[in-house]
Amino acid sequence: MAAEETTSGKPEESSGRRQRRRHPKNPDRQRDPVGTRRAILDAAGAEFGAHGFDGARVVRIAESAGVSHQLITYYFGGKRGLYEALSEQWLEESIRVSQTHTFAEAVRRYVHWAGEDPAWAHTLTREEPGTRPPAEDERAAELFKHVEELRERQARGEFRGDLDVGAVALVFFAASIAPVALPWIARELTQQDPTSPEFLDHYAEQVGRIISALAEATQATQDEGSPVNGEPKD
Repeated sequence: MAAEETTSGKPEESSGRRQRRRHPKNPDRQRDPVGTRRAILDAAGAEFGAHGFDGARVVRIAESAGVSHQLITYYFGGKRGLYEALSEQWLEESIRVSQTHTFAEAVRRYVHWAGEDPAWAHTLTREEPGTRPPAEDERAAELFKHVEELRERQARGEFRGDLDVGAVALVFFAASIAPVALPWIARELTQQDPTSPEFLDHYAEQVGRIISALAEATQATQDEGSPVNGEPKD
């Protein structure tokens, strides 16, 4: 089994000698731990988004964040720790985005989130098929919460009761990241720049309308089956 990459960008070697910890490149980082963590995570998000987990290098993350390799080890332990911290951050944001009044509005917010902070979408689409991603258990638990939330929305009539909740969740997620994951296809299909704010606003509104149409279809079905003057419709 290959050793996990250390902060130096090289496989870890067993040694009884303790390495001397160097100071961060930017002295201000020592006085601002919150800002330091944020800078490291921002750099890590860009690195994972560009290269995936296997291709990401801690040395590049350190250089981009303006910190020493050892400081990343101090805060996160290594590449896997960075990925798990990012996954936790993304899951927390996912919960915040989903806590809206309607399903349609939640979809609009996801579209904007993916367009304005595309690193997480790029990271997901770069994962190798058939492999177990880091932080898989935490991600699976969060996805289960989303499915249960959609089941509750379905019970409230926010979309049709004859639709499979898991399939709806997958379509909703795919639609949210499509312009980021498939920019060329998005450009050709819409004849717009998928990275522009104008496209993002328009696309988010259209996807929200599609979701709203499912709710309207539910209401229309209920209206068709409702009794008139005490008698059900034929």
